[in-house]
Amino acid sequence: MNVNDLMNMNDMYYVGNIYDVDGDGWVSKAEAQMILNELGMDDDDGNPGGYGDETPAEYNNMKVRVGMRV
Repeated sequence: MNVNDLMNMNDMYYVGNIYDVDGDGWVSKAEAQMILNELGMDDDDGNPGGYGDETPAEYNNMKVRVGMRV
């Protein structure tokens, strides 16, 4: 996984579903990359921690929770 795999809006990347951050879960690209590096989530390890295995309904619910229109 890399930063471009994360949900993003207005140059902010959502990591709230994979990492506990203060605030709303949206971080800059540099912060998101640092978090992915810290968690050891790079392109070689596939789909660690179950991230990305949401059903379409769960994914839409997640987008609604963070204020995106579906």
